[in-house]
Amino acid sequence: MEINKSGCCVLVSLLIGLAASALRGDEPASKTPGDAPKTIAAATAGVATEPTPAIRAWEDLKFGMFVHFGLSTFVGDQFGRTPAKSTDYAPTALDVDQWARTARDTGMKYMVLTVKHHYGHALWPSKHSDFTVATSGNKTDVVEKFVEACRKHGLKPGFYYSLGWDSHHMPKRTPEQYERFVLDQMTELLTQYGPITVLWCDIPWDMGPDTPGALGRLYAHCKSLQPDCLILHNQGFVDGSQVHKREPTYFGKSVSKPPVPIWPKDVNNGELIYPPAEGHNPRIAFEGRQYYIPNEVCTMMGQRRWFWGAEDDVRPARQLVEIHRRSVGRKANLLLNAWPDRSGRIPPETVQRLMDLARLIEHPELVEDSLVVDRPVTASNVYHNDADKWGPNRAVDMDVTVETGTRWATDDDVKTAWLEVDLGGPKTFARATASEYLDAVRAFELQVPDGQGGWRTIHRGQTIGGPGIDVSFPPVTADRVRLSIIDSTGGPTLWDFAVYPTGKR
Repeated sequence: MEINKSGCCVLVSLLIGLAASALRGDEPASKTPGDAPKTIAAATAGVATEPTPAIRAWEDLKFGMFVHFGLSTFVGDQFGRTPAKSTDYAPTALDVDQWARTARDTGMKYMVLTVKHHYGHALWPSKHSDFTVATSGNKTDVVEKFVEACRKHGLKPGFYYSLGWDSHHMPKRTPEQYERFVLDQMTELLTQYGPITVLWCDIPWDMGPDTPGALGRLYAHCKSLQPDCLILHNQGFVDGSQVHKREPTYFGKSVSKPPVPIWPKDVNNGELIYPPAEGHNPRIAFEGRQYYIPNEVCTMMGQRRWFWGAEDDVRPARQLVEIHRRSVGRKANLLLNAWPDRSGRIPPETVQRLMDLARLIEHPELVEDSLVVDRPVTASNVYHNDADKWGPNRAVDMDVTVETGTRWATDDDVKTAWLEVDLGGPKTFARATASEYLDAVRAFELQVPDGQGGWRTIHRGQTIGGPGIDVSFPPVTADRVRLSIIDSTGGPTLWDFAVYPTGKR
């Protein structure tokens, strides 16, 4: 392993020595913020100033699958605050191999699994907790199956681990005791499952008053176990162009400290945020020194959620390929989330949307721009007249910003409604797509002006649904297009509406 132009043995020895000192006794060696600078300085020696073979290999992966699966899948709360028992986790047809096959067939090269999310429930039988699959409704070691499936299908495995907001373990422990617990679990993860490509740490600022020291000790500990495992600390909704600072907390509560850098790490990230148009620059300056830190964009396939939820829907393939372009096309990796449902399998509509995306990536000539994106749009009704939040423009945006999952909504008692887009002059189109929230539509029509002050129908359909519709029709030329909801069981609300020049797909 090449690190910074200095010898591998010297660096690894330094990291092993630092980690070993932290492992002696019942608590980490550095227990006060005053010791943090020494810890951070020692760990920082391991951060690359030039691309290492491990970093180059990770950059070459480009596209991966984020797998959010765990107790939140069954409880519905993504933040771990709703009371839950270990036995609530109970997949009925767990098929980790299906996840990996789907990732492979999409053209992805790596996967990252939420081995412990905010509930603190572990997807492996950790000896350091009673809140794991070992005490759950399905005792399968998911981490073991995940790593096996990745290697079987030629994918590199990575682990997501929630450092902060752990609702089961943090309230029972002091920050020092919780750090000890984290290091113990990291030892299990990095010694029992073979080589791991990336360790994806979430909510890293939530480690208490000595967050800088805790992150330094964590980095050193993990590197002592697997020097080639890259460490990513989630910075939040930023573009990954610099090392950001956050105010330290413990279990979400402020510890009255100034913001501290999320450091050290090997990879930067943007959660739902893309690099600038000119692309990510991995040459990042921090505290007077320049480092080589590549970037990863992580985002959702769903409209609103990371974990599967019956009330969420998959995004259109055209949006997903735009996300791919704005991340991989801008010199960052893309980690696209897919969600197994309560059976333990990725749902068919999600798999199909991934296959649609794979086809568009492989055949960019099939990618068309919608004629209605950000065009002037009106509607017959808007929920509570709140156009800023629920206006018709929410259905015709590209919807790849941090906000995600925007939609046009109508009042609850509305049964018929329409959305009309001004195309800015005559445009020819032969295909339309739409998707809706709550699956209320029972009949709809696509319409264009009839030249006599009215409208003529160019396509009739029944349900639209969450996965949506994709319909073709004989080419038509018009300066406006209308989606008219003829019948609905409740107030129609649309995630997306688009029309395209040709019927190719």
